[in-house]
Formats: sequence, structure tokens, C-alpha cells
Amino acid sequence: MTPELAANVLEALLLLHEELSVDPEAPWYVGTPDQTQVLHDELWLLAGALNPGSSRALVEAWYVGGRSSLLPVACTGELVSSRHQAA
Repeated sequence: MTPELAANVLEALLLLHEELSVDPEAPWYVGTPDQTQVLHDELWLLAGALNPGSSRALVEAWYVGGRSSLLPVACTGELVSSRHQAA
């Protein structure tokens, strides 16, 4: 991976953490170290598959994907905030 891609992943992680931390529809996210690691891993996988041009594009791809292993087991795996539905 290039340094630019690594920088995009780290910046996307910070952007996503900030967005999820203030999203009242995402009470499942509290920013624990385990959750941060899951987000980081998911963003790396997306970045490797998509090679996005920016961190914002990577965040958008995460939302468009609509799935995250961060969600409670009782959920179907679909992310449910209006941000995901709009994507």
C-alpha cells in the first residue's frame, strides 16, 4: 500500500469516528479500542479493494457498503442510520 493510501485510511478512521460519535442513530458505537480496530480493519479492506482517491471517498464507501461487524449480533448486519439509507 502506498503512503497516500495509508494516510487516507487513517484520516477516514478519524472522520468516521467523529461522525459515529455524534450520530444519535448510532448508539452502538462508543469508540472503544476494539471498535476502533474493527473500523480500521474494515477501512483497510475497502481501501485495498477500491483504492479511493480521498479519505472522504473511503468513508462514503464504508457507508454505501451498509455492513459492519461492529453491529450487535441481533441485527441483520445492515447499518440503520439515515446516513446509510441515504447512501
